[in-house]
Amino acid sequence: MHQYGTTREQLAAVAVAAREWALLNPAAWEKKPLTIDEVLSARMVSYPFTVRDCCLITDGGGAVIMTTAERARSLKKPPVYVLGCGQAITHANISSMPDLTATGALQSGRAAYEMAQLSPGDIDVVELYDAFTINTILFLEDLGFCPKGEGGAFVSNRHIAPGGGLPVNTNGGGLSYCHPGMYGLFLLIEAARQLRRESGARQIADCETAIAHGNGGVLSSQSTVILGTAATV
Repeated sequence: MHQYGTTREQLAAVAVAAREWALLNPAAWEKKPLTIDEVLSARMVSYPFTVRDCCLITDGGGAVIMTTAERARSLKKPPVYVLGCGQAITHANISSMPDLTATGALQSGRAAYEMAQLSPGDIDVVELYDAFTINTILFLEDLGFCPKGEGGAFVSNRHIAPGGGLPVNTNGGGLSYCHPGMYGLFLLIEAARQLRRESGARQIADCETAIAHGNGGVLSSQSTVILGTAATV
């Protein structure tokens, strides 16, 4: 906020967008609309984050089954292909993080894009680990969807909400869908559902590619996966 001028209202826009997506998801924990003012006026947890800037704490579970491309083609559901992946570990303690405004998603994203031979402009849907609203902004920047420091403006004006320019966290994210502690698995599940056209009211039309990005520790470990339909392989 000091370095780039990101505002609390821009952070709140992330929470509001997540809630709009959650309202389209029958399985989402949160069922009521949310406004910018409600985010800003909610109980402060640690400035600048109110409780609405922080993820849920819920029960939950999920599973992903992987197999060979050959085996997948014989199964009943359309296969979703792993096009690229990347990982990065940058530090152990947040006090040793070289730059609080840049994460290892820079490295993990670059590796995933290179393996998939794709760029941010080729991605149809984005699923990000959103423990806090700032995570979404940081990862959108570091994964190349907007320049560094412009993430706040990028998420404003419903750009990542339903009907916006870039679908982000289409299940409602950890902010409004669920967060049982291992939320990264749900990123893969939602990406696969979007690519299989199984997402109902929140389905992204003509979705062929998806990126799922998970975070671990204190912004210390990052993992990026790019998935695609049969049309992409």
